[in-house]
Amino acid sequence: KGTLDDDYDLVAVKRYISKDLRKEFMEEVSIHSQMSHRNVVELIGYCIGESTLMIVTKYISKGNLDDILHNSDISIPLDVRLGIAIGCADALSYMHSMHLSNGSLICHGDIKPANILLDSNLTSKLSDFGVSRLLSGGVTQYTVHIKGSVSYMDPIYFHEGCLTPRSDVYSFGMVLLELIARKRVRKGDINLIGGGEIFDAEIANRSNMKILKEMRKLAIECLTLDIHKRPQMNVVAKRLRTLKKELKDMHGRYSEHILASHRSWRKNDNQGPSYNSRMQLKKSLSIFKRNLSNSSKILLGLGNMRIFTQEELNEITQNYSCLLSGGTSGKVYKGTLEDNTVVAVRIFSEALEGFEEAFINGGMILSQIVHKNIIRLLGYCLNADCPAFVYEYAARGTLSDILDGREDFPLHLRVKIAVETAEALEYLHSSAAGMIRHGYVAPSKTLVDDSFTPKLTGFSWAQRLNNDDSAIHDHDKYCVSLKLKTDVYQFGVLVLTLISRKNFAFYADHEHLVSQFLAAYKADNSGRAFFDDDITTRSEDVALLEEIGKLLLKCICLEIDQRPTMKQVAQHLRIIRRCWKNNCTADGASLVTN
Repeated sequence: KGTLDDDYDLVAVKRYISKDLRKEFMEEVSIHSQMSHRNVVELIGYCIGESTLMIVTKYISKGNLDDILHNSDISIPLDVRLGIAIGCADALSYMHSMHLSNGSLICHGDIKPANILLDSNLTSKLSDFGVSRLLSGGVTQYTVHIKGSVSYMDPIYFHEGCLTPRSDVYSFGMVLLELIARKRVRKGDINLIGGGEIFDAEIANRSNMKILKEMRKLAIECLTLDIHKRPQMNVVAKRLRTLKKELKDMHGRYSEHILASHRSWRKNDNQGPSYNSRMQLKKSLSIFKRNLSNSSKILLGLGNMRIFTQEELNEITQNYSCLLSGGTSGKVYKGTLEDNTVVAVRIFSEALEGFEEAFINGGMILSQIVHKNIIRLLGYCLNADCPAFVYEYAARGTLSDILDGREDFPLHLRVKIAVETAEALEYLHSSAAGMIRHGYVAPSKTLVDDSFTPKLTGFSWAQRLNNDDSAIHDHDKYCVSLKLKTDVYQFGVLVLTLISRKNFAFYADHEHLVSQFLAAYKADNSGRAFFDDDITTRSEDVALLEEIGKLLLKCICLEIDQRPTMKQVAQHLRIIRRCWKNNCTADGASLVTN
């Protein structure tokens, strides 16, 4: 338990015992930070030190449900128990129906009374997301790394490694039984589940019996071993809400106020001013300075990332005197570090919807990948007015700047950018990087350095599709493959801008550029009319462009499963470039395509 020094709010500080759990820690922070729901405990911030890992959440005054049910003699009326169950069900329904920027939903993975907290209003709050998983597209995930409390764990998950949202449904069924029994329920306890003696004597009166039997029936449905017959959490929440209304109609009024006034519930309830505002970025993302005495020199262990202070950014950018670019998502300034390294400082804008999530997601992904054609994240600042990233500097700006400029842009540099951008995406889509879908491959998100080396940027909404080594079902692999191929299409459009020098930022959308290319290709079966005149003076160059055009036809194919993978695209481009450099004939290059 602790108190924030800026507004006296009470907080709970969870400290990881082992410093070797950095990966698990970052996964918990990443998942928890994406949720905002009245029945999910609020994340305030976290701390990463060289030997310290801590998560800071809002303090929940009444403690956890396990202690209240099994380690106290506090009276808990039936309508209060229903309210607790409804809150938990609502939170799980929210998690299971989330449409995050990466297309995933959240499976809690460890639903049990000890992870359900109660505030002063007896509102239930789900906590502890240490074993939670992101399920891409809501599909089943198979894993050999089983985590969670075995007593409440779905046996299908335990024995087969099959994790779905309905694994949480099973665990919730166990919790629901404990709410009506006020006893620890073990799996397969036939006597408790099947008989009337399951009901806690305090609430097992005649007027409550119909409601209790319906609650037991619902719990049994949640506990069925046929995973497909378990109800979804939104259905569970709806049925519980109906039961609570019936109970209210029978008894005329609720009894929460009776329970709330009970002296034993008010014990140690000395929390400070209420915290009703939404999670503030200052708290939700901050690495607490008081715990990191020399924060600007601390390295995170997730890459070599430095934590900058507001004052350091002011000095680095000379009070933000050199603006490189700006828009609704934020502004980018040029800066210089103490060792004369030139950097780019991106300040996120509060006007960007979901900018907190964009900041966390971009930082989490960029801190864990290293590739010469992906922009390098050097550090970040969290105690600025708005959060900031510090990147390596790309002297030539974006590919959009080059396409729209008047400087000579020879073919060999365009091919270099195409090949190396493909290699960056090939790496992102590989298991080595964790199968990341970029989701925003465009000239404006491709930086170019002095030597015309492309650097992919724009990872705020990137999506990690499979971030562990677990085995996944063939159907899930197929779905992942389809998601990755959205990048293939976007890459195809990007290369169309390279061979035509037509930046689609000037069109209503990129489809205009695609239709222009398809019309040109249909006209002469080569697409020559679409190519930039500056790079079509030699016949061997035209042959190269035609071969690239044939490849792009596959990349922009409307049938997603017919598009090649980025590995195939990168390999093909390398072969085409090699043939071109070796002065291959057009016929020879065609053999490569075939």
